[in-house]
Amino acid sequence: MDAGSSVPLRELTEDERDCAESLAVAGVLTIRQNGCYVRSTEMPVFRRKRVRLALSGGFAALILALVVAVLILHR
Repeated sequence: MDAGSSVPLRELTEDERDCAESLAVAGVLTIRQNGCYVRSTEMPVFRRKRVRLALSGGFAALILALVVAVLILHR
C-alpha cells in the first residue's frame, strides 16, 4: 500500500467517510494514516456475499408473493 494509491480522508464528504468506515468494517477497505486503501484480495469474497444477500432477498420476496397470491386466490 503506497500513499499514491490511497484516497485522502479529508477529500471525502461525510457520507463517503461513513461508507468508507462501513467498508472497512466489512474488510474491503483499510484506513491508515488518513488514507483509504482497497484490499483487492477481499473483493471476491465481498462480491460473493453481496450476490448471496441479493439472491436470498429475491427468494424471500418470491415466497412472500406466492403466499399472498395463494391467500388472494383461496378466497
